[in-house]
Amino acid sequence: MKKNILQKMRSIIIGLLLLIGITSVHATIPLPNIPSTQFLITDYGASTSALNNATYINDAISAANTAGGGTVVIPAGTFLSGPIIMKSNVNLYLSTGSILQLMPYGSGNGVPAGSYPNNGTTNVYSNFISGSSLNNIEISGSGVIEGDGSAWWTAYKANSSISRPCMIRFKACNTVLITGITLRNAPNVHVTLGQSSSMGSNGTISNITIIAPSTSPNTDAIDTWYWNGVNITNCNLSEGDDNVAMDSYSQNITITHCTFGSGHGVSVGSYAVNVKNVKVDSCTFNGTTNGIRLKSERGRGGADSTFEYSNITMNNVKYPFYITSWYPKEPYPASAQVAATVTSTTPAWNNITFKNIIVTNSTNAGIIYGLPEMYINNVVFDNVQITSNGQGLITNYINGLVFKNCSSVKVSSGNAIIPYAATISGINTTTGSSTSCNPTAVENVKANTQLTGFPNPLNGENFTVNSVENISKIKIYTVDGKQLIEDNGNLLHQISINLKGISPGYYIVNVLLENGLVQSLKLVKL
Repeated sequence: MKKNILQKMRSIIIGLLLLIGITSVHATIPLPNIPSTQFLITDYGASTSALNNATYINDAISAANTAGGGTVVIPAGTFLSGPIIMKSNVNLYLSTGSILQLMPYGSGNGVPAGSYPNNGTTNVYSNFISGSSLNNIEISGSGVIEGDGSAWWTAYKANSSISRPCMIRFKACNTVLITGITLRNAPNVHVTLGQSSSMGSNGTISNITIIAPSTSPNTDAIDTWYWNGVNITNCNLSEGDDNVAMDSYSQNITITHCTFGSGHGVSVGSYAVNVKNVKVDSCTFNGTTNGIRLKSERGRGGADSTFEYSNITMNNVKYPFYITSWYPKEPYPASAQVAATVTSTTPAWNNITFKNIIVTNSTNAGIIYGLPEMYINNVVFDNVQITSNGQGLITNYINGLVFKNCSSVKVSSGNAIIPYAATISGINTTTGSSTSCNPTAVENVKANTQLTGFPNPLNGENFTVNSVENISKIKIYTVDGKQLIEDNGNLLHQISINLKGISPGYYIVNVLLENGLVQSLKLVKL
């Protein structure tokens, strides 16, 4: 592999990251700048026939670090390895066709030969790829890191005291990039940034795929702890636990353009002290257990604030919205709960916004359940449409729950909202219909069989309107009646409109026909 190929790939990745950045948080997080000098692991003794290539890979990493930085290249082929220790100014690059695979689980102490070694204590294992207090590090490429986790999961289910290795874990590091690779079947968590009392900063995780069975225990895709500034973008995550878990002192976290399959959703907690400024935008949830989840309990929370979730679609999600101060299980009835003394670690969820979200086929509408001594404060549903096949939205101990811009909750039976000690506005808690909807809103527009639009939902920029009658003019409005676009129809039967720059959400398309009638369409832009 030539140097200029690596340099071009890095330039493409950085360019993509800049192009898809949609918030100010993206612009403030730098990427590593690593010399392009290459260190091929096979030049240091690594081979596809070796039972453990850890020594050779670590030697290549040390050589790159000593040289002032460089790219350690894993070529095509399967390379078994024990623990790998990263160093500053190093990019561990997995070439196309490469598989970096954990040595198999043994009997707990590196026996039989060729099994993953412990760290000096039986059943305690070092993480696979790790580093602490490093600067300017990267794991990239198009190869695979394989955890071979099945035997680990079986052993853990039989003995939960086993300390299984995380696949990638960096503590208190600065300027980290993980991009392009696929991670499969980790013994434990796949990727962790943090989990120490010292803060890390500036992490980017982009364009990676993480896959593990939905039954695999604790195989979180991405965890953050004690870290300021993380961008997670264009990732496809499907495994057995939290798709993303942001724990204590996770701050300024942005998650965009990700797809979540099996797993427990995008979570905060359950250790949730001082988690701040979380933004999730333009993501899709398909069949996750939870969608958006904030979870903590007495003694694990405190001072958590400012959570923004926007432009999201969810389908077949059990609990699309799940905010609880009672992890792992809520007590019922809510009226029987007794207030406890407020401490610095009492869960305190504040300032949560859900905007432009469509939920279909959920099992339940969701749960928002605070504490009698510490209500959840200021939760806004803005243009959110929830369709549940089960019970309504449980809302206990909450101040300032606001539904606006035609937000609605539709359930198969019972009340749409099930409140206790909750102040709620903008919605009929029995029917789930909006009480804050402009007359031109989505709920009040009826479909017309002589007028069609496609594609709808729209996942792009060009929307086409067909009409039996000649089209004189087309106007597009927000659900609260603000006009965004006006275009002449030129008395044609088919008109294409460019919606570039229009944010995802619900819109109204009003079509003025040649005969003077106005017909309307509902439009969903993803």
